[in-house]
Amino acid sequence: MNRALGFTLLEVLVAVAIFALVGIASHQLLASTVRVDAQTRERELQLRQLQRALSSLERDVEQAVERPVLDAAGGSEPAFWSDPDGQGLQWTRGGWSNPLGSTRAQLQRVRWYFDGKALHRHYWPVLDRADDTAPQRQLALQDVSAVQWRYLDRQGIWRTQWQAGGQALPRALEVRIEHRRFGPVRRVLLLPDGANWSQQS
Repeated sequence: MNRALGFTLLEVLVAVAIFALVGIASHQLLASTVRVDAQTRERELQLRQLQRALSSLERDVEQAVERPVLDAAGGSEPAFWSDPDGQGLQWTRGGWSNPLGSTRAQLQRVRWYFDGKALHRHYWPVLDRADDTAPQRQLALQDVSAVQWRYLDRQGIWRTQWQAGGQALPRALEVRIEHRRFGPVRRVLLLPDGANWSQQS
């Protein structure tokens, strides 16, 4: 008499246990892969944001011009100056693109400042502002814990404030950014020799 062919209960339990272990290992490997991929994507996104912010700042600095403006109260603002608290600065830049051919100057007033959490860029639609002229606000860079600005004067001295009157521009701008992921980032940007734009509107 032939014995019935098949698996014993013990063999079935061993097979189930092996499949369970393989499944757990595969799930952990997949979860780890997904986690690493998400971290890589986040890092790439933050790196692109950092590069984009620095490129935007560099374009603004490289096109700085010696053109003071009138503020909302009718007072004169220097062509280039820093906030008293050292967290921001503003200046006039040229090369404002005008693809629609609007009736406006090719100059633009910009402001960069750090609010304690992020780096921001503002620009005004007109140079000489009225009471109701509000800036356009742009978030330049997140995940920032500190920003320091320094200005190189014509005598080769680095200063932490730039409150020069008239139309004088610094020779260079240094920015130090403490990024929460990438750590300290430093850039030194040269300003152009300023042209006298006092006759432009």
